[in-house]
Formats: sequence, C-alpha cells, structure tokens
Amino acid sequence: MARAEYEDFAETLEALDDDMRFEFLLDLAKKQDAEDFPDELRTDANLMHGCMSKVWLVHEERDGLHYFRGASEAAIVKGLVHMMVQSFSGLTSEEVRAITLDEVRRLNLGALTFQRQVGMMAMLKQIQKLAGQPVAREAAADA
Repeated sequence: MARAEYEDFAETLEALDDDMRFEFLLDLAKKQDAEDFPDELRTDANLMHGCMSKVWLVHEERDGLHYFRGASEAAIVKGLVHMMVQSFSGLTSEEVRAITLDEVRRLNLGALTFQRQVGMMAMLKQIQKLAGQPVAREAAADA
C-alpha cells in the first residue's frame, strides 16, 4: 500500500504537542504554496463544499493510481490540504475505498477547531468521490 506519506504525517503529529502541530501545519502550508496549482484550476467545479475556507481539489488517474492536488486561501487549511493530498495520492481504487474516517482522526489534530475537523472529514470524502469510490465510513461499521 502506497501510504508512506500518511504514516510519516501520523507519526510526526503524534510526537508533537498542540502548538507544535500548528507550526507543522504552517510549514506544510509553505510547501503547498511552492507547489503548482494554477489559477485556472481554482474554479467552482473544483471548489470543495464542507469547509469554511475555500478549498479546491482536483484528481487525475494514471496507470490505475489516483493522484490529487489541492489549494486553499487559508494558511492552516493549506497545510491540511497538503497533508491530505500527499497522504492519499498514489493509491489504487481499492486503497482509496478502504480509507476510513478513523484514519483522518489518527492524524491527531484534536487541537483544531471542530469546523476544521469536519472539513478534513469532508476533504477525505471529496477525495474518495473524485476517485469514483464510496465515501468514508467509520471503521467500526466494517465489522
């Protein structure tokens, strides 16, 4: 499973306190700024709903793997977008389908506002929708 980025993020965030997590997200936002997300992709068609800040997500499938790119206008949200698209890009359809909301929770971002946590859940669902997969559910529902 192509999930090394996700594991790196989860392990890093687990080791940080709440203040350091915000700094980490701001550092990720700077990486997001450096990535190419042209203005022509910042359209209503690519605008994600469920976030207070504007978030754009795009999807591309190559060789049976799903790749995502995204952007936001808000600093912390940029970091979240960067983490999500890096974590869940390069996966097969089956791997994208298997992602649960618990995996987003594992990123240990409890210091975020409730609205941002809801936004991250919505971002995962949008990633799955863009990849043509059923949206995430609770891991307990799998049993």
